[in-house]
Amino acid sequence: MVWYKENPQRLLREQQIASELLTAFESSIDGNGNASLCGDLELCSEHGHVYESVRIRLVYPSRFPARNQPPSVYLESHRDRWKKVANSHIESDWKLCLFVPGDSGIAFADDDSLRKLFGVIHTFLLKERIYQRRLAKAQRTGEIAEWPGPDRSHGLEGIREAIRDMGRVGRNDPCPCGSGLKFKKCHLGKL
Repeated sequence: MVWYKENPQRLLREQQIASELLTAFESSIDGNGNASLCGDLELCSEHGHVYESVRIRLVYPSRFPARNQPPSVYLESHRDRWKKVANSHIESDWKLCLFVPGDSGIAFADDDSLRKLFGVIHTFLLKERIYQRRLAKAQRTGEIAEWPGPDRSHGLEGIREAIRDMGRVGRNDPCPCGSGLKFKKCHLGKL
């Protein structure tokens, strides 16, 4: 059974939080039974100045929130303006590479985890906005565009960096990649 049928109150809580933080908010279940939330997130300065709005879609894994699996976050707007390059942390399907899930510090079993995730998304999108401007300048000047602030590598190297920073991951601990599998059944052999 899918998570929102087992725990309809949790879906309502996710919808409530999203409706508070997103404008033009929509909630849906797709043809595969995946729950998703979509809306416009205003990118604001610490003083409340709105730079712009970015439309995002959160797609929940079928086993959410069990095994601490986070929703995937996709960029719905800005596809005509922003570039998908390796250092942009935007994957080929417009999924945002926000963090290594086991390294995020967010306990997705908590019913307020979506607020924390939106904080991460907001910070990420502000950095993405800066990076995209640097990328546009780099195309004109030939300079190298660098991500503003610390970031992880992609793929296995990013997981390896997260494990190194976390200290030790036990064989029976959840894999830091966010798959929901035990480390020994997921990335242990690959690393």
